[in-house]
Amino acid sequence: MRGFKVHVSVVDPLATPLVAQTIDIETAAYSGRISAANTTGFTYTRQFARATDDYSVTLDYISSAAANGADASGNPIMGFKWWDFTFPTLVTSGANAIPEFVAATNGGVNFGGTVGALTAWGVSEATWGDMANPSGWSLRDAVLLPTPVPLGVVTTAFAGNSFRMTVLGGTMPATVDVSTTAQSATLVYQIDRSNGVLTISPVDVTTSSGLAAITAGLVAGAPVKVYGVPQADGTLKAYVLAYFTGMLPSL
Repeated sequence: MRGFKVHVSVVDPLATPLVAQTIDIETAAYSGRISAANTTGFTYTRQFARATDDYSVTLDYISSAAANGADASGNPIMGFKWWDFTFPTLVTSGANAIPEFVAATNGGVNFGGTVGALTAWGVSEATWGDMANPSGWSLRDAVLLPTPVPLGVVTTAFAGNSFRMTVLGGTMPATVDVSTTAQSATLVYQIDRSNGVLTISPVDVTTSSGLAAITAGLVAGAPVKVYGVPQADGTLKAYVLAYFTGMLPSL
């Protein structure tokens, strides 16, 4: 749901009950499925347990002339900025921030069947009264969150830093890309089940031994669970993946 950062001043701090003199709503948080991203803004759609809490809202980016913090080197940022979840030091800002955001979010991974197309998810901080929208909310930033994918099965073995998989309820395979770049590599876990004991082992895919392990594990028929960001080309950029070995769980 949306959250707000609010400053309230009261008429008399000793009064009971307190009476507000002014209420200043500084920021609001929006989150959910991202759609219709373009050069001016995008749409957030969010569903909750109560339908009355649901929302679908289209918001503008803040003005490119608006100060918006600093990057990891301390350089000031102007205008909208975004980054992948847990990588705030790899912020994308400046003149290319919006075009690259549109390219990163205007895609979907289509598994067919009852699953259909999975699109990008995110969370944003919005500010009121920016030059881009003086009488409403504008988006200061966006953090792309990993989209959960149903439990699946590898259909094409891992090679060249990617593999293909189908999912429960889906009818079509999709390509999953794995990053092996240090400091932004996919988080990979091998899950072994043997004699009633479950062992979870992290796999460092930036090393040759880690690549050998994931190559041996992500073979056709292996159960796999992925969380990732759908890309514009219809692939899934894996943020976390876990593959199963040993006594495999039934799907």
